[in-house]
Amino acid sequence: MSINLRREPFRYTLKEPITFEIFILSINGVSAPSKPIQAELCDISRSGCQLSFPLNLHVESNEIRIGMNLLLFEDPLYLEGTLRWGKEENNQWHYGVHLEIPEGNHERLSREMRMLAGQGKIMVK
Repeated sequence: MSINLRREPFRYTLKEPITFEIFILSINGVSAPSKPIQAELCDISRSGCQLSFPLNLHVESNEIRIGMNLLLFEDPLYLEGTLRWGKEENNQWHYGVHLEIPEGNHERLSREMRMLAGQGKIMVK
């Protein structure tokens, strides 16, 4: 019998990235202009996600908070988070986001991910 020792939430990779807009809320605690940035959601879990867009935000030397209006399946979600890492790949920047999910949205996010899985639109990694 195998025992699952996984300590982090399962990560769900989207077969086709979801396009949506993000907003930079603050950089190093200073409010940023509310200008939308087109981004793609590459993968998601209950605690974080990976985004890609064409801007280098220098996350290694800045604390950057973002907001996202996201439609995964049918229930729109507003999520906020902090960029944790960034790397360039094929003229796109990929960022890891630590999500700060309000208590009432945990179940909504889980339900949306289950619906995507039921439609075969995501893979568990």
